[in-house]
Amino acid sequence: MKKLEDVGNVIAERELELADGRTVQVVIGQPQLFPEGGSFYCPIRITGIGKEKIMHAGGVDSVQALLLAMQMISANLYTSDEGRAGTLTWLGKRNLGLPVAAPIQDLVPKDGE
Repeated sequence: MKKLEDVGNVIAERELELADGRTVQVVIGQPQLFPEGGSFYCPIRITGIGKEKIMHAGGVDSVQALLLAMQMISANLYTSDEGRAGTLTWLGKRNLGLPVAAPIQDLVPKDGE
């Protein structure tokens, strides 16, 4: 598959806040069949922290590709410098309200933290 230039048809967005007032934008594109066929990929873009790039997660169907994309977003955000420092929030909470893969669930702040 060639390098993705954009996320295509946007199906979901979330805006997060940094302690210094800047925002972080998360954009999820519609799951699509890989050009080679067989399975699906779901493109994502995170801007405002780290190196901006378009990534994708693959799955056997569009639902799995979407779920894995959301878990990839969580992994990127919670393991970022800002996520680890506690300066990244959503609606004033450090819990970003996204599904998280089991290996990093301990990085998700509990309510009230």
